[in-house]
Amino acid sequence: MKLPAYIDMPFQKWKESFSFFNEVSVRFSETDMFGHMNNVIPFIYFEEARISYFKNLNMMKQHKQTMTVVASQQCDYLRQVMPYEDLRIYVKTSAVGSSSLTLHYLGENSAGEPCFTGAVVMVQVSKGSGKAVSWTNEEKEKLLHTP
Repeated sequence: MKLPAYIDMPFQKWKESFSFFNEVSVRFSETDMFGHMNNVIPFIYFEEARISYFKNLNMMKQHKQTMTVVASQQCDYLRQVMPYEDLRIYVKTSAVGSSSLTLHYLGENSAGEPCFTGAVVMVQVSKGSGKAVSWTNEEKEKLLHTP
């Protein structure tokens, strides 16, 4: 299998580097007229996993004056996913810049087979001005050293 450019190591090693995941079951309403999961659904699963990941890191505080916004995202489809399949959506931090963050995703079925992969680049911005805001050292530490 040809790997996407964001996977810069052997696939198995990349896959084993994930520890955090969300579980989902594909609903019938998430399928298209061909009977498999619609191609936009992984982005919804990525968002749910990302929010859970940030909550797990205690980075979803309501009183914060900053928020993270998506700058770019990508999904690569490896196999069809059918209605009612159970999936694990893995998420991990790949890189942290001064105000940016790159996350990687892996969607895998209950047999442990990869179904899709993805990456997102996010930027932390001020809620007031919309301008980029640097991560604190504490935030970088949380993001880079997630068990």
